[in-house]
Amino acid sequence: MSTLTKILAVLLSLFSIFLCGMMVTFVGSTKNFKGLYEEQRNLAQYAQAELAERDKQFNAQLQKFKEMESRLLDEIATLETEKNTLVADLRQVERLSAQYQSQADSWKGVMTGFEQSVRNLQASLQQTQQQLDSTRAQSIKDQKELNQITADLYARIVQLRAMEAERRRLLEQKTELEQQILALSGGVSRVEPVTPTTETARPAASLTTASDIKGMVKDVDESLVHLSVGSADGVRENMVFHITRGSQFLCDVVITHVDIDQSAGVMQLVQQRPRVGDTAGTQL
Repeated sequence: MSTLTKILAVLLSLFSIFLCGMMVTFVGSTKNFKGLYEEQRNLAQYAQAELAERDKQFNAQLQKFKEMESRLLDEIATLETEKNTLVADLRQVERLSAQYQSQADSWKGVMTGFEQSVRNLQASLQQTQQQLDSTRAQSIKDQKELNQITADLYARIVQLRAMEAERRRLLEQKTELEQQILALSGGVSRVEPVTPTTETARPAASLTTASDIKGMVKDVDESLVHLSVGSADGVRENMVFHITRGSQFLCDVVITHVDIDQSAGVMQLVQQRPRVGDTAGTQL
């Protein structure tokens, strides 16, 4: 056998051995790959099932998210509408506030002028009140003086009437004496005097003592004041009674109606309406 043949035989033997090793290796690897394939297929199926479950959960969450998004969009639209309404109201309020502020500023100026006018009126009123009090005091004083002068005048009138009566009586006495002289001398017969002889006239006690008359207020009507003294106490019409309460002067009462034990008159110089029980007198 030639060398070449031997070499070829050796190479074929080595190749056969290598091929057998490769076959053994391939068969072992095939078994391993089949196990891995089964394992990977199971894992793939589990993963697909897990993926399907996750897709289902994702779709459910997505649906919830869409529903929530829809609700949120509706709420956002509602809030946007409310926002627009509130903005419009705010602008309206701002306009009204500016208008009211302008009116307030205007009224503030008016009130300042009004307060000044009120202060001026109060000062004028106080001055007028002082003048009125002074005038009222002077009027009361003048009324007292007038009452005193009136009483004196009444007394003087009574005295003048008494003097006039005395003069007429003296004249009649003179005439009577002249007639008696003529009668004694053979003249005209005696003539009776026209005015009979009377006692000398004297001022009435009520006038001289009018300043001493004291009484009380019995009743007060709308325009009349009733007193507890009358003609028996010396009260006459047109007499003036001063009504007081303690030391406070209330008013004057000019007598217009007189009865025996009571009288009534109208009020003058009223500073305060009298009440039942107040003091009435012709002198303060």
